[in-house]
Amino acid sequence: MTDATPLLSLRLSVDYRNKAGVLRDVSLEIQPGEILGLVGQSGSGKSTLSLAILRLLHLKGGVARGDLLFKGQDLFAKTEAQMRSLRGREISIVLQSPLSSLNPALRIGSQLSEAWRAHATGTREECAAATRAALTSVSLSHDSDFLRRRPGQLSVGQAQRVIIAMAVLHRPSLLIADEATSALDTITQSEILGLFAQLNRELGMGILYISHDLLSVAALCHRIAILDAGEIVECGPPSQIFGAPQHAYTQKLVAALPRLPVFTSPASPTFARHAEPVLSRT
Repeated sequence: MTDATPLLSLRLSVDYRNKAGVLRDVSLEIQPGEILGLVGQSGSGKSTLSLAILRLLHLKGGVARGDLLFKGQDLFAKTEAQMRSLRGREISIVLQSPLSSLNPALRIGSQLSEAWRAHATGTREECAAATRAALTSVSLSHDSDFLRRRPGQLSVGQAQRVIIAMAVLHRPSLLIADEATSALDTITQSEILGLFAQLNRELGMGILYISHDLLSVAALCHRIAILDAGEIVECGPPSQIFGAPQHAYTQKLVAALPRLPVFTSPASPTFARHAEPVLSRT
């Protein structure tokens, strides 16, 4: 792969058995080390796109057609065995419900070991070293007490960090975060967003960050794509999306952002009704 080759390049349409046109000619590119946000309301096709990239749509009765290139390789031309070798090793996914994504009967250490051995052969010491590195990268303890815990003994935030640790065990080139912070409280959500930014900086990992939350996308992403009813209606940097949105749907989303009241003075009877949205970039 040359520097000019996108990490991921796609142009896809998707149909389900009982519903055609769930995605219609959706075109996206992600460059190596880029964080691309994908925003859309429920039912717009965001999770369908993530399954299509992983070539798992058949599990939901869906069929994708078009072009799907990863590091210049045609994923549609690969066998299922070849895709299994890519999933989790080169392309990983983090889902929105961490506690339901973990096996409640298995200890955390066992689940991390299984995730490592699914794509690597090596000694117990090599597996332990990879596990320690992954847990350290998500700011979790790797001592024996933590590794012996089961998912029910973790907070939701800890469970999500474990899921992310499993996803980055093999240092994938692309991480898909599908509504990965929607089940978290505001403080934990902020911590996880900071973690994604850190992984992007330190590992050079490309991230497709899928969310309905415009503010979290603005805080994290280099570019933002707006998905409406199965079509990409606008794509650009946060400065464009929030400062000069072009499409009517994007304008509607930005206009719906919460705005904070501004008090001119504690004693003043005059108040500004709205302030500008507070957007931060990491």
